[in-house]
Amino acid sequence: MNWFKRYVVGCLIAVLLFAAVDSFKRPDEEMRYGAILLASAGWPVVAAIVVGSTIGDVVHDVRQGKAG
Repeated sequence: MNWFKRYVVGCLIAVLLFAAVDSFKRPDEEMRYGAILLASAGWPVVAAIVVGSTIGDVVHDVRQGKAG
């Protein structure tokens, strides 16, 4: 994974963490709509990047003959 993908994944994970921290700071209140939107929009993107990058690395290694 190159530096840009790591940066993007790190930013997306930070967005999810900030949404989680926002909800934990206010335990007796409802979660804010902004935090809900960040969490609901962020996790599929993070999952797609991580899974896609992993599959891409495996396919690249298989084509190069380094699998195993």
